[in-house]
Amino acid sequence: MHARSHPPARGSDSSALRALVVAGAVCTGLLAVATPATAADVRLRGDAPFRVPAQAMLAALSPDAPVRAEDVRSGALSFELSYDDAVVDADPDPYTGRYDRAIRSFRVRIGETLLDMPVSTARLVVSDGGEGRMHRESVQVVADARAGAFTVQAGWVQLNQSAPTADLRGSAGVIDGDRLPAPGRLIAFPTSGEFDRVFYLRIDAVGAAGRPVLYLSTSRLSVSVAPPSGASVSSVSSASSTTTR
Repeated sequence: MHARSHPPARGSDSSALRALVVAGAVCTGLLAVATPATAADVRLRGDAPFRVPAQAMLAALSPDAPVRAEDVRSGALSFELSYDDAVVDADPDPYTGRYDRAIRSFRVRIGETLLDMPVSTARLVVSDGGEGRMHRESVQVVADARAGAFTVQAGWVQLNQSAPTADLRGSAGVIDGDRLPAPGRLIAFPTSGEFDRVFYLRIDAVGAAGRPVLYLSTSRLSVSVAPPSGASVSSVSSASSTTTR
């Protein structure tokens, strides 16, 4: 995959937004041009502030990395997700729902950098104890991108899990089946613990093994359904502590 980065010219207004737009290996146009909206489109917005890593880690961050050190120092992360809730499950497993084609856009902002993740790699998966993990229910949104000499992965993961011998499939757990949850249920998914709801961003150097170049994760999430004009906003927040590894 290819990536195009358009940082602001030196001397430009520091409030200008730096955008990273990721396109597929076979160019299909800029992904910033979203798929036309339908009546079934749902848009979610979230804030996920994180603890700033140690200065030594930031000093080692390459200047050509997709996210700049000054953006990380802000401790500010937000994301926007748009999906079609009418898309049909593509997985025959009755306890695993794959709605990958449902994702219309997935954008992550850190400081003044906007990462426009490619919808071609985005995965929206609902598990009601599927994939051989009867003790675990989850909703996950994950996308991968290639940005020059780096790979980027962004994910929003929510888990409800019990002892390995438990069976949470069907009505025994917090969801009954692998249907895509309603938006209100999705943003307020009943997790089994404060750290079982997490948003993360991982950046690796292509071909390098071992520790990532940058890994940010946080369980302090405030997510809302973007309402029609003039409507109220439904939101949920997690007060758990923030982690950065």
